[in-house]
Amino acid sequence: MENQRFTPLPFMDPHTIKNIAEQNDTALKRIFGEKIRKNFLMQIKEQVLKKLGFDNLMKYYDFRWSDVEMVTGVGEAPEYDICRMIVGIHRAYSIFLSRREVRDNEKNDQYRRRLVTETVEKIQLRLYASSYFRKKALFSGEEFLYYPLPYELFAIAVKMSMLLKDNYGLKHWQFYYGILHNGLSALTLMEDNLPGGAYPLCRGMIEVYAKFLLLNRPEALSADYEKFRMYEVEQSCCSQRYPEEFYELFKKRSCQNAKSKADYLHFGWVDSIDGYHSIVTKVPYSVYGILAYLKFKNDSRISELEQLEYFYKACHAYTHGSVQAAIYPVLHYFEISIMLYYVIRGTFLLLCKELDIENSIDGNDVIAMIDRDFAVLYGQYERRSTDNFKNYYNYQKGVCESEKK
Repeated sequence: MENQRFTPLPFMDPHTIKNIAEQNDTALKRIFGEKIRKNFLMQIKEQVLKKLGFDNLMKYYDFRWSDVEMVTGVGEAPEYDICRMIVGIHRAYSIFLSRREVRDNEKNDQYRRRLVTETVEKIQLRLYASSYFRKKALFSGEEFLYYPLPYELFAIAVKMSMLLKDNYGLKHWQFYYGILHNGLSALTLMEDNLPGGAYPLCRGMIEVYAKFLLLNRPEALSADYEKFRMYEVEQSCCSQRYPEEFYELFKKRSCQNAKSKADYLHFGWVDSIDGYHSIVTKVPYSVYGILAYLKFKNDSRISELEQLEYFYKACHAYTHGSVQAAIYPVLHYFEISIMLYYVIRGTFLLLCKELDIENSIDGNDVIAMIDRDFAVLYGQYERRSTDNFKNYYNYQKGVCESEKK
């Protein structure tokens, strides 16, 4: 049964199969007609199915019927899934383009081949990505999780979860898990068009990642971090009081100008790092202090760390409830994707290095994929402006109206 392949039933003559295919295409046009030009979508879908081939379609989509599917009504919907990928990739490439530029792309053979190739690429990752996605988002809106970069980041996160499940005894398992937990949670909120809730998660993820990068340096003492972590557990989860031993350490803290016990509880372990306070002279017991130290010690990561510091600050309003959503959702897509790119990419590379395995998924070079798609996204992000956002959403509205006619 494991190698069973789908074969048409005897009564399914070619004419019947053709009618079913036409009915499916009509339904797909109705579903996606407000997001993409219908005929363009159908043409790309057919090219994708041709390039993918029957055997690969069977490999990535399970057509077998079982008692589970019978009871739950949950089964594969390959053409629907593939169309969501096509729409996501095309819309991602179309951000801030003029109507003429989008139409030129749709007519361009090179662009069409690229769209087909990248859709097949996403299908090859779907067992780590879209196979987990909702058929329908909780709140209507753009399906950002099907845009290239979030889709690939989700796949990497799922791959990491599988690796962690099989390697529970890793030295920094808790850091990997903390980053993964927040990252996947943020992506899931993006999927349901609840981006405001993703920012506090991203802020927490950046904090864990900064600590993780510091503790991966040879001068850091993991034992001291663990000691302070247990103080934190005792204070927040058990007695609600600072342990006596913590009070003694606080009195002897390296930076006497820092008065906050809460800050010292979270970051006091940096006192054990030789030379830390000679480098970090402002807010040493904070994420900003750790990032300043990391930038000083590794100038090749300055750009990444400065980006994380900027977005860590930007998350503040969302974390404290001052802001829930921006006027233009695509801005959330930019910001959340950028934060997740730096952290998930860096964490995946660290995990693969620690496990001494290739940083790929089933032979697919996901690092090359996300680097390529990040370059596109970041280029668009740098072009952001009120006028460009307005034009983008006016164009999307125009697609809707033209397809209704």
